[in-house]
Amino acid sequence: MSLNERLASLVALVTLGLGLSLAMNPPVVWGFLALLIVTTCVGTSQVLRGDRARSRADLPLTVLVLPSLIVLGSFLFLRLPVFAHGVAAAGGLLAAALLLGLALYAEYLTARRDHPRSARGRLVLNLISYAIAFALYTAIFAPKVRSIFSATAILLTSALIAAELFRDVGEARTRWLYVAVVGLILGEVTWALNYWVLGALTGGAILLLVFYAVTGIIRARLEGIFGPRILTEHLAVVGLGLVAVIAGGLWLR
Repeated sequence: MSLNERLASLVALVTLGLGLSLAMNPPVVWGFLALLIVTTCVGTSQVLRGDRARSRADLPLTVLVLPSLIVLGSFLFLRLPVFAHGVAAAGGLLAAALLLGLALYAEYLTARRDHPRSARGRLVLNLISYAIAFALYTAIFAPKVRSIFSATAILLTSALIAAELFRDVGEARTRWLYVAVVGLILGEVTWALNYWVLGALTGGAILLLVFYAVTGIIRARLEGIFGPRILTEHLAVVGLGLVAVIAGGLWLR
């Protein structure tokens, strides 16, 4: 099978699974979600191996993170009340399919560093990573559960996405150390935010800004280009972002 055929088959299968999950209820649906994520991981591995034989050692486990989180995020959002109607659900499924397909193709490009579009694929993956981070942060923050659960969930989510963002820079031991640092920082920030009266979008936006700043600074450090200009740019983005959040009326008193 060609790359397009493998990619289209996996996206169609996962989208069908997401659609079927809307007709299921707990606890069966959670087992189905686990099966869907496993299917996504296996399919992603097949897509990224391409037409030539590639051993499992050629593919780091971090390439499975983003496709899996896209499926998880789509699953959670499609179960929100806004997607209760057929048209909205169909639109959500279409968006999930497009996002997953784009992420898989970008993963394919970055897995081959000699590909002329590898750098563009990395940029696409970064954008998708931040979009998924915001979606999951919002979904986790919305129920207002105890910090021991929400902060832990944010810590794990942040660490997984950071592993994808740092996948192609620095030495392995250093990367994993910084992945743990990112997770711990976001977990601590979540713990603090839970003491404030914030809406789900507000909490998600603040966590995204912190995640963007921390991962951007660390990636620059791993690439050896960190300096005052990089630090200033990221802090400026965080400051302007907080102003935009407040000015946009997302702050709940």
